[in-house]
Amino acid sequence: MKYRGTITVYLSLILTIILSVIMGMTESAAYAAARMKCELATDLALESAFAEYNRELLNRYDLYFIDTSYGSKTPSVEQLKEHIKDYVSYNIDPSKGTLSLIQPADFTALRQDELEIVEISYASDAAGRVFKRQAIQALEDMYGINAARSLASKAGSRVSEYESSGIERENPDEKRMEIEERLNGLDYKIDENPARNAFDDRPGILEHVMRTDHLSDKTINIGEYISHRQTIKGTGLHGGQTDTESTLSELMFDEYLLEKCTSYTDGPRDLSADYELEYILHGRSSDKANLRETVERLLLLRYGADAAYIFTDPGKKDAVEAVALVITAILMVPDAAEPLTDLILLAWAYGESVSDVVRLMAGERVPLTKTDEDWKMPLWGLLSIKTSARPTGQIGTGFSYEDYLRVFLFFQNKTEKCMRAMDVVEMNMRLTEGNQGFRMDGLVEYVSVAAAMTCRGKYRLTIDRKMSYLSDH
Repeated sequence: MKYRGTITVYLSLILTIILSVIMGMTESAAYAAARMKCELATDLALESAFAEYNRELLNRYDLYFIDTSYGSKTPSVEQLKEHIKDYVSYNIDPSKGTLSLIQPADFTALRQDELEIVEISYASDAAGRVFKRQAIQALEDMYGINAARSLASKAGSRVSEYESSGIERENPDEKRMEIEERLNGLDYKIDENPARNAFDDRPGILEHVMRTDHLSDKTINIGEYISHRQTIKGTGLHGGQTDTESTLSELMFDEYLLEKCTSYTDGPRDLSADYELEYILHGRSSDKANLRETVERLLLLRYGADAAYIFTDPGKKDAVEAVALVITAILMVPDAAEPLTDLILLAWAYGESVSDVVRLMAGERVPLTKTDEDWKMPLWGLLSIKTSARPTGQIGTGFSYEDYLRVFLFFQNKTEKCMRAMDVVEMNMRLTEGNQGFRMDGLVEYVSVAAAMTCRGKYRLTIDRKMSYLSDH
């Protein structure tokens, strides 16, 4: 009896093909599973790293950043890298570090080879625009996008009102010098005119507009902060749709600073500096110096505005002219009556400007440009400006001290403002527990990584991922 092996050979050949297909599909499935696991492990690792944002920074300033110092004295990108690598290793092997005797089956056999940070964005990158962009988004989160932009638009209206008033273009000092030259050019030279003492008060102006016994004596070691030191550099501003350079963005950033930073009218606080907004404007090493520069600038503006008005008020000119005629008659210098009238008018305007600043520093409002009804300083008040310039006890209308700070911030150099604002954040964060080494150039907002892993000892997988705190990234 003969046996034929046709079917056996046929089945053997078919089985070989079928097994090859099955093994190929199995290998392909294992590769795909390994790649998916690699991607998920990297995604979860980045999410875990970004969940380690500085809680105190969020509570105080509504900002999300990874602090790469992790409570130590020095920030380091290597520490962030090690954190991400550690999370990746736990994600590809969940049993790592456990005491379980039974290990779960792992058909992918993934092994982490290396992880590199390709791009990284620090808060201080692009002259602080990374920080600025988050601050703008923080304002939108606090009030809602439409409300925040409406708030900024109202602030813009204040700035426009200030610009259109033209008070910054007034320079009464030039007019005063011209008047004094006219007086000194007369045959009857007046060595000491009765208005001169009014102009000598400005170097010690704080004593004339407020009580100085309650002023902050805090000093600032500005060399320790980001605006005065070499910074860690990242790869700049990445992604996102939030504009940082438009007028609206600048107004929104200013509103964020006004919301988060203190000024003289807020009173003493348990902070490194009590007058933070004044520091952002002037960058001096003490609260008192920053306040003095702010008050002097405010006084100069008010002086210009008041001087511009007083020369248009016939009633005040007549009153001063009568006084000048009496003085020149007593001194027997009738030719000096006209320039002396102008000089006393300037002195009166200066007295009124001191009164304006006193009221502003007391929380009252003062109109940008005056009318006769708005004028508070009587002519006899020039005999003692310090005692005559007093708050009225009424809020009034016009610009407040905060409004002037808002205007000053808007016209300040953008980079200077941003860097000093980061100084303030550093100052206050270093007072908190675990943040003694806090640095703005150690705060990370955006990271791009390349993770390399090996699957079953045969395939090398490389995954590129990026992550940011920005909602519009």
